[in-house]
Amino acid sequence: MELAAARGVPYDVSNERPPFKFKSRADIAHTAMAVNSANTASQMKSSVSRVKLTAWAVLLTLLFWLSGAGLAAATKNEPIQAPSTSAALPDKIEIGEIRYACRGGTATCPLSEFMDKARVCALLVVRDHKYRIEKFDLSNTFCREDGERNGRKRLFGVASVAKSITSTLVGHAIAVTEGARTRQDFEAALRRPVGRYVSELRPFVPSAYAGVPLDRVLRMRSGVWWNEYGWMGLLSGADFFSRRVRHMQETVSHFARRYPLRTFWSPTFNYSALDAAIAAETADKMLGEVRLTRFLETGIWAAIGAESRASWGVDKAGTAIGPCCFKATVGDLARFGLLVLRRGKDGQGKEIIPEAWFDIATKNRGKVDAIPPRSRSANAKWPLHYGYFWWLNTKGTDFTAIGRDGQFIHIFPDSNTVVVQISDWDSWTNGDALEVETFHAHEALVSAISRLP
Repeated sequence: MELAAARGVPYDVSNERPPFKFKSRADIAHTAMAVNSANTASQMKSSVSRVKLTAWAVLLTLLFWLSGAGLAAATKNEPIQAPSTSAALPDKIEIGEIRYACRGGTATCPLSEFMDKARVCALLVVRDHKYRIEKFDLSNTFCREDGERNGRKRLFGVASVAKSITSTLVGHAIAVTEGARTRQDFEAALRRPVGRYVSELRPFVPSAYAGVPLDRVLRMRSGVWWNEYGWMGLLSGADFFSRRVRHMQETVSHFARRYPLRTFWSPTFNYSALDAAIAAETADKMLGEVRLTRFLETGIWAAIGAESRASWGVDKAGTAIGPCCFKATVGDLARFGLLVLRRGKDGQGKEIIPEAWFDIATKNRGKVDAIPPRSRSANAKWPLHYGYFWWLNTKGTDFTAIGRDGQFIHIFPDSNTVVVQISDWDSWTNGDALEVETFHAHEALVSAISRLP
């Protein structure tokens, strides 16, 4: 496949005072009162400044919302066609009752109880080329929104699992367009600001993203002022993005120009749909005339031997929406997981994406990948770190893609196993507790399938 070259415009000591002595206790008292008054005034001034800054931020956000008001248009999904030949998954096996640690680790429960409690619609476990465990909610109690029946042929929406697919496509695009093979090759590309690739971010008043290195975007540490969830349920950035971009009112890059401000301090983790959208836009621009959806279809989707078409939501310019809006069968999600498990190789061992990419994207680097405890994304009962749109287990080598309704592509490198789960959690209702139950269930499943010869 011939690709156009990556586009973009290169960027091209203290003042000492003499000591003095207090003459009396009255002097000390008066001096203390003066200092306290000065400190109080300084604190009040600082508080007022913070209030003013917050008020301006809320006002600007409100103005952005009002300027984007309007009726939502229809959405558009681009088909991702399957190759002519699909890769077979291992034969299905039955291995008896599986029990997992439940109820805060105080008991063990059967997997059937987990399926009900976690509202699981589909569960698929694949180990190497050998074994497959597969379970569906055939009563269709859960995941009823599309009126389709749960099963192997159904295209399931995966919400933010799409972010992990976007991350992998970014690595693939860098490898293809810039010839990256080593860690150093990838890191050189990741240090560049996204404005080098996406010229639309650099108009007269540029988006804050124009100067953000791609590495920070992929780690959700862009520093761009963004509030995913809003204030008290109002002015949610994710909802605004959906109304304007998902519903074909604006392109991703045009929407990003609504956000011209970055934090003045060192950026920390801030969960952001817009970061993921910018990552997909950057990969799309790298590819020249080849759209990211087509690149997925002829690249990764063909390489994994997908059994079915998939679909991906696009903006009004036809750019894939990086944070969401992807649908596929659980079998094809498992095939994608196996590609990641094999560190970029297909089932025959052919390299599709260099291994070095996965050393960067999916390996825990310690504190630099930590999620602050105050973050809404932090789960105190099962702390995770965050890589390149992958959630990293701090207790092991496994990592996972996670969607807000309980969708997972969970990779266990030490066991050569992939777990795909589709659930119906109603936008993370009780999600932290269910996530802990899910991880315990996944560990039990992996342990059971690993004991097989």
